[in-house]
Amino acid sequence: MIKRHHPVTVVYKIYSQIRYLIIPFAAFLLNEIRAGTGQQAYWVYIAATMYGVVAGVWSILSWYKETYQLDHKVLHITKGVFTVTQRTIPLMKINNIQIEQSWIYRLLGIANVELQTSDSNAHAAAHLVTSGKMADLLKRSIGLAENRSMIPVLREHYVTKKEILMLSMSSNTFWLGLPVTIAVIQHVWGWLYPTPEEEQVSFIEWFGKETWSGVTLDESIKVVLYLLIFLGICVMVTWLFSIGMAQFRYRGWHISRNGDVISIHHGWMGRKSVQIQAKRIQSLRIKKLMFGRLYGYASVCMDCVGYHGERRVKLLIPSIRTSELAGVLNWLTPEFQLRTPKRALHQNAKFVAAIPILSLLLLSILVGCYFTLWFLTTVPVLYLVYRYKKYIYDQTKWDICANLFVLRKAGINQTTVYLLRESTESINIRQSWWQRLLHLYQLKMDIYSPANAREYRMPGVTEQDCDEILGWYKNIKRG
Repeated sequence: MIKRHHPVTVVYKIYSQIRYLIIPFAAFLLNEIRAGTGQQAYWVYIAATMYGVVAGVWSILSWYKETYQLDHKVLHITKGVFTVTQRTIPLMKINNIQIEQSWIYRLLGIANVELQTSDSNAHAAAHLVTSGKMADLLKRSIGLAENRSMIPVLREHYVTKKEILMLSMSSNTFWLGLPVTIAVIQHVWGWLYPTPEEEQVSFIEWFGKETWSGVTLDESIKVVLYLLIFLGICVMVTWLFSIGMAQFRYRGWHISRNGDVISIHHGWMGRKSVQIQAKRIQSLRIKKLMFGRLYGYASVCMDCVGYHGERRVKLLIPSIRTSELAGVLNWLTPEFQLRTPKRALHQNAKFVAAIPILSLLLLSILVGCYFTLWFLTTVPVLYLVYRYKKYIYDQTKWDICANLFVLRKAGINQTTVYLLRESTESINIRQSWWQRLLHLYQLKMDIYSPANAREYRMPGVTEQDCDEILGWYKNIKRG
């Protein structure tokens, strides 16, 4: 039976047609209100009305012409008003299905369904706005098309509120929201306690020697204390906002596996459901964030063919105790056997990344000393950067075993990558001029559409290590 999308999609189509003109029309109306005349040329109103009518009629026609039909485990999609496009997608070719229901959609009893094939990692191969019953039918049809012989027993895992709280302490929402919070607090403070306007100083004049000549040590200490208090307030406000956003996004996170199909359900006001084929998972990435690592918590991400993930972050488990991690992943992803890597990088690997950064910092200090000798107080920063780079490369470990490549990268956040050999597209080896002086290389494992390609780079490896990894990789190609 031929079906059409829910009529609410007409509203979204109209919005997509006029969204680029919302700001010009708003500016036009604001100008009319301020002028209080309304004395504009008639062709302006006629053009706006005609554009609105054309956009509305076109949206209705495109909605009417866009149909879909599920027939014998094949999905047929037809769309287009003048140029008609027909697409046939066998359900066996669908890797992942994502069902999303906002609170409005739940009231209307409809769902937003995205179907992804192997070549649709960034955008869905099919996008349907259909009834909840049709969404469940698609989910069951795709699930029945899968091979369920590997794990016949249903297993489930729930993420608790405490685990989500630990995630929010060091999430990207916190670090990305901190500059926004600083700017908001500055504007609010300036609005509550306005200061008289002062003469503007040019950027070049700010670096003049006379600007720094009157600065004393007591004034510098007072400014630093005020700055630390201000940053502390901003950190607390941003952290509270991060807690709220994490609870809103990840509340009710429930993950299960039945056969070869992994299902993820989560959401508070908006409910989301995702089905992923386990055989499409290329790698697991266990991330131990800064504060969560101190309390024994970790997050599990993945790189999966055809899955763009929640806000492009391919989360499998947002937060879990490290003591429970091995047990949950053993039944959830038995294809990946977790182990701790033990092989270290070359002892000179720390210089590979430290040399460019230290050179840039040293140049900045020398330039700053031309204006004021106070820049000499930043010399300890060079030592701190060197110690941090040394820590990173001393704690970075790697290993190869059976069909897995394991790489643990240290830092503020620690990430351990478990990459399947058959999922590796290629191996790139490069050597810069200063790496050539140290007889070291940078190795990169290439996979299909990684979420973060830097997590698959391993700098500071020797020629012998490269030959060993290439030999491990070529064995599967011959087999």
